Amino acid sequence: MIGKKGTHTIRRAWFAGSWYSADPAELETSIELSFENARSVETQHPLPFSEARFAVLPHAGHTFSSRGIAHAFAHIPAKLERIVILGPSHYAVLDADRFTTADIDTFETPLGEVKGFELFDKSHPRRIDHPVAVQREHALEMILPFIAYLQHQRKQHLQVSVALVSQITSPEAARLLASDIEQAICAESLDEGKVMVIASSDFTHYGRRFNYVVHGESPLSHVTESVKRDDLAIANFLARGDVRALFLSDYQRRSTVCGLAAAEIVSSLAFSNQSEGYIADYYTSLDVLGSSGADFVTYCTLLWR
Repeated sequence: MIGKKGTHTIRRAWFAGSWYSADPAELETSIELSFENARSVETQHPLPFSEARFAVLPHAGHTFSSRGIAHAFAHIPAKLERIVILGPSHYAVLDADRFTTADIDTFETPLGEVKGFELFDKSHPRRIDHPVAVQREHALEMILPFIAYLQHQRKQHLQVSVALVSQITSPEAARLLASDIEQAICAESLDEGKVMVIASSDFTHYGRRFNYVVHGESPLSHVTESVKRDDLAIANFLARGDVRALFLSDYQRRSTVCGLAAAEIVSSLAFSNQSEGYIADYYTSLDVLGSSGADFVTYCTLLWR
């Protein structure tokens, strides 16, 4: 849980040893392998830029998400000092159109500690504190070992702020929350690449396990291609910053993209900063496992320069 040493608040590495390795050497090796896997994808589809300021990244266990996460960390700005991570809440029901957060001084990872910073003070009208929800949320934690790894490689401390966003009720709300972030961290810091904002989101959760079988269950090739079409439509809306069109589409209403609210905020923020988005990677849990099945999850990495 979130613990305290005096007045110092620490977020424990809740999922180390289950969703990713708790052994530092094994974890470092797996992260380095994920960079190799990401580079092999980019060899076939090169990105037209070297540094990314905004991202949508997957958050399943590292077996599934590490390749997608690695793309962003292969394109980290040289001047980066702070990272903001927005994610959904899988374990607690939260208010819509709000940032749910907690005061955290330190994030623990098997690769070392990462310092926290407060994005919004307690008087912010759209801030709600829920330390338990923040501690239990894997969508936030999966990215933290990569940040610790980057610190070690650069021999430089980074700072992280996290928040949960369960639901966005309108394009205007997405733009308002994006504006809150922009004002809190300063547009100049974004322009200079000192701050990176990440939305943590897996894409479609398909099958009876997820109560989502809109494309049927067979043949599997038809199902996965239909899901991919849906996913890439959503990804392209986000990449263009066209959140209003996404809200008007059927995809918004029936999607099982779990971090869509966080992604809509990042998309709005990137659009406000005239950043151009690209789909860096797309794959499924079936691709990772090399198997077939009626239930699967898809992963899509979006980067904005």
